[in-house]
Amino acid sequence: MPALCPVVAGMNRSRLLRPLLWLIVVATAMTALALLANWSAKSEIKRLRDLGQNRLDVYAGSLRNAIERYDALPVVLSTHPDIAALLRNPDDPALRDRINRYLALSNNDTRSTVLYLLDAQGMTVAASNWDTPQSYIGKNYAFRPYFLQAKEGRAGRFYGVGFTTHQPGYFLSYPVRDADKVVGVVVAKINLDAIERDWPNNGERILLADSNGVVFLSTDPALKWRALAPLPDEMLRYIEDTRQYGDRGTFAPLGLAGRERLDAGTERAELEVGGKSRPVLVQRLVLNDLGWQVVVLNDLAPVRLAVRDTLVVAIFALLAVASLLLYWHQSRRRMLDRMNASIELRRTQIALEREVAVRGGELADTQQRLQREAAERQRLEASLRVAHDKLLHAGKLAVLGQMTSAVIRELSQPVAAMRTLAHSLRDVPGLDDGERRQLDGVGEQTGRLVTLVTRLGAYARRSDDRVGPVLLDGAIGNAVALLEAQIRQLQVRLDVDQPDRMLRVSGNLARLEQLLVNLLRNALDAVRTSPQPVIRIAVLRAGPRVQITVCDNGPGIAEAALPVLFEPFAVPDSGRDRLGLGLMTAQAIASDCGGRLSAANRPEGGASFMLELSAVDWRPANG
Repeated sequence: MPALCPVVAGMNRSRLLRPLLWLIVVATAMTALALLANWSAKSEIKRLRDLGQNRLDVYAGSLRNAIERYDALPVVLSTHPDIAALLRNPDDPALRDRINRYLALSNNDTRSTVLYLLDAQGMTVAASNWDTPQSYIGKNYAFRPYFLQAKEGRAGRFYGVGFTTHQPGYFLSYPVRDADKVVGVVVAKINLDAIERDWPNNGERILLADSNGVVFLSTDPALKWRALAPLPDEMLRYIEDTRQYGDRGTFAPLGLAGRERLDAGTERAELEVGGKSRPVLVQRLVLNDLGWQVVVLNDLAPVRLAVRDTLVVAIFALLAVASLLLYWHQSRRRMLDRMNASIELRRTQIALEREVAVRGGELADTQQRLQREAAERQRLEASLRVAHDKLLHAGKLAVLGQMTSAVIRELSQPVAAMRTLAHSLRDVPGLDDGERRQLDGVGEQTGRLVTLVTRLGAYARRSDDRVGPVLLDGAIGNAVALLEAQIRQLQVRLDVDQPDRMLRVSGNLARLEQLLVNLLRNALDAVRTSPQPVIRIAVLRAGPRVQITVCDNGPGIAEAALPVLFEPFAVPDSGRDRLGLGLMTAQAIASDCGGRLSAANRPEGGASFMLELSAVDWRPANG
């Protein structure tokens, strides 16, 4: 069989190329995972950088606010007339007592740590803690930088450990002038420990370092009194001379190794604490006005977790793709097996044809058998068409079944009335006018029952699906009549606006009635909870098209449900189309009639369904 050779050759080539294809797929997957991991790491680092920068700005702002509250305090105190008077007369005990009490009162009001007054030689002549064991009175602070700065006639700033109290604090100083001469210095010491306590304890490390790089505030006690970088000897001598940090003369390096600069003020490094090393993101913000810098150390463990989670998701996705590829491969194998089976079947058929050619009698029998099979197939196709028609009719009967309970309730009243009237007639010997009226009532109730059953039967009868001119007024009337019982039971006000009673549209009467019944039932379900339910049917002709609108004042349709409203079993709203098939059936009927069905929410509330059909300018033949 020469025609089969190209197929076999293609299969052989496929087997040879398969290992190379799998190698390419694996290499591509590994590259994609590496790129994805790199992207995930960069994204997480960027998130941490943005978060750290925001926190740096917040910490710097809170620090400035805490210090700026006291900026004007030494200036205000230096203007007090008794301050200069005491510096001129330091031996006046009454004046000194008054200034001590004044400083104590001011310290209490401003909630600073200590307020004190130094003379021109740096000796403390008055202090807010004059009556405590740690009084500054008689202590000389001429070696402090804040005294030297104020002695030069400018405001002084200095952070250090107290010489007397051994408590760290931030010192603000301002000169006291007598005429144009600096005769003393007013100093305010504030404690920044409250800022340190207010910093969040969420795992990140926040450091505050002075101009020399010494960390004097930290959320991690193990990093306090460390240096951001090794300090030169002259800087250590300056710290020792000024006794900035008391008796502390050595400052171990912070312990950052393997530093990698990412951008200005940001780097990645390994932080060694307690003999353990962990990767951190280091971000700095220099406070030029204070001569300090705020440092935030963010643990990079979340980066590893983000990369891990991303890789796990990606691996699961790759496994899903691999499963799909395996499924495709198995399907292809089955297809090849079927192809081989087809080839073998073809060979068998050829052998049979040769055998049939030899045996003519057997060929005749085979032809007869094939004819019988063809007839059986035609019979089965006819049965299938009948079953299809029955299935369509079953859809109508399903709707009819839902209305059965309402029809039965409606029929129960006239039946009961007839029974009562008949019972009354049995007890009366003769007929009078009242009895005739009762008989008339029986006839009226029986007439209603006959009309209702007639219309219900017309709705349930099978449709031949032929499209032709349909009187729209009759279709609407029949649909309303079928649901009359439910309309009265729910006390719904039904408004029908149809100016042209003779208007005809292109469609099928039975299917159009079914469509209108579905729309009206949908509206009745929607207005069940409305205090004053209203349903309106409006007919409008616009050129060759006729618009039939069914509106209600129910709760409307959820916006998320509008796109899938006509899909089967979507059940977008428990108040509408409870089986999930009514609106789908209505749309299918509209399409079969050459029309279109759409839905929308009304601005004033409720829903609106609009059916568009083609108008038919039909008149009687003798008209």
